[in-house]
Amino acid sequence: MDRIIDYPHLIQNINEMINTLEYDSSRSGGKTKLNCDRLYYLYSLKERYSKVLEEKNSKKSTTKKKEVN
Repeated sequence: MDRIIDYPHLIQNINEMINTLEYDSSRSGGKTKLNCDRLYYLYSLKERYSKVLEEKNSKKSTTKKKEVN
């Protein structure tokens, strides 16, 4: 049984977490040190999920093109 993952919603949640941590970091220098590793990993997750989403979209578009031909 495959699990369906809603990548657009997941990326949206990651963006909200990034924005919250960046805002929190801008208010305090100490928070910047605490949040920098979390921000790094969130940006890497965002990049990874964006690539997966692009691959899924490209597979759907190539499948549609094959059906038309």
